Amino acid sequence: MRRRRTYAVIAIMILVMFALALGLAACGEEEEAAEEPGLTGTAAERAAEILGHEPTGVAKTIIDRGTVIVANDANYAPQSSVDEATGELVGFDVDVALKMGEILGLEVQFENPAWETIPAALNQGRYDVSIGSMTITPERDQTVDFTQPYYYTSGQVFVKEGGPQIAGVDDLAGKKVGVGAATTYYDYLKDNSDAQVKTYTTDADTFPDLRNGNLDFVMTAGPTGQQAILQGQPFEFSGTPLYYEDLAFAVAEGEADWVALLDFAIAQMHEDGSLTEMSKTWYNGLDLTVKE
Repeated sequence: MRRRRTYAVIAIMILVMFALALGLAACGEEEEAAEEPGLTGTAAERAAEILGHEPTGVAKTIIDRGTVIVANDANYAPQSSVDEATGELVGFDVDVALKMGEILGLEVQFENPAWETIPAALNQGRYDVSIGSMTITPERDQTVDFTQPYYYTSGQVFVKEGGPQIAGVDDLAGKKVGVGAATTYYDYLKDNSDAQVKTYTTDADTFPDLRNGNLDFVMTAGPTGQQAILQGQPFEFSGTPLYYEDLAFAVAEGEADWVALLDFAIAQMHEDGSLTEMSKTWYNGLDLTVKE
């Protein structure tokens, strides 16, 4: 009897161990599956899966090449700028572009043209996409196509430390206000104020003239002015934001497949939280990827 009981106990133990082994293996498979990215394979395979068909137009050219040429501004911190220590391009828009490439299986090549030349250059095929915090406007929508927004920011006036606080746009009448050329800030001031508007190649170029007294105010994106303040420059916010705007990727007109692929990448970044993390990293803990 004892021998039979021993055999029975051993048999039960073997069954239990086998069941545990199967359970552990299943858990391991579930964890491994959970860690795998949503898309795998070549860029062409990913594009076909996203679109439901083989890519056409500019999308096909980019996929076949394996590299996407991204236009942005190398003097527009914290969106994008050159790190003085490493000489590398860094910033929110840079990280967003690299993540887009990772999702679509593409290498990313950055180009830094003059801001006002980008819409025409996109349609000439010199660049594949602008990932440079371009605001969606009806005027721009006539010359380029936009993706869904990837983040939102404010149109904000800045002044030298101790300078006047404005209550609204009317307080800028007769004042010298610096803005980046071909920006929404320029358009807004020309349409809504009697300010003396002075344009610069890029928004960051306005700050030296604000510091030395050649300008009364600067108007730019809230995070751009905040970045200058965080870097120790003698500026401060003047009043509350004059408006908020939606920012998106821009591409040549009529490239539906390419827009669809980019929209997919943006949606993935929204859903997996990576876009929020990038925003918090570059915008002092703020999540600018959702509207307030």
